[in-house]
Amino acid sequence: MGDRFGRDKWAFWAFVFALAALLAVPSAVLLRCVHSYYDFLTGAAPGTIRPTQVDFLDRGRGAAPLADANLHFVEFSLRAPRAKSVEMIGDFNAWKAGTLPLTRGRGGVWEIMLPLPSGHYHYLFLKDGQAQTDPRAASDTGTGAGAGDKKTSLRIVP
Repeated sequence: MGDRFGRDKWAFWAFVFALAALLAVPSAVLLRCVHSYYDFLTGAAPGTIRPTQVDFLDRGRGAAPLADANLHFVEFSLRAPRAKSVEMIGDFNAWKAGTLPLTRGRGGVWEIMLPLPSGHYHYLFLKDGQAQTDPRAASDTGTGAGAGDKKTSLRIVP
């Protein structure tokens, strides 16, 4: 008889733990949503500001400051829903791949925002490693060291 009660006790506790696990999942999701909403209301939500990693070229020690210290935030975007990765190369990163990855947004739109001073900028997108011009921008023959004679996109920042 002790064996029968022992098996029933284990079945009972297994049922209790399974029930607690099922109830804990919605509670954890609800708690995470409430915490996220509180962060949004207090302005601490990191999702309200899209982070980007920008590594500008080192201008060296003792270099003179830029003539135009006013930076403009310029958004670059490319619609590529099937792309696995998209990044930018251009005058602003010495045509160096791997320094400006774009973030995937809704609808397969990849985007990045860069602080740039006024000027003319030649650039290309690297969609899954293949160079592509920006279909929404003016095209021009490249003038940067990395562009060579390739056709590039041109963005004019006022």
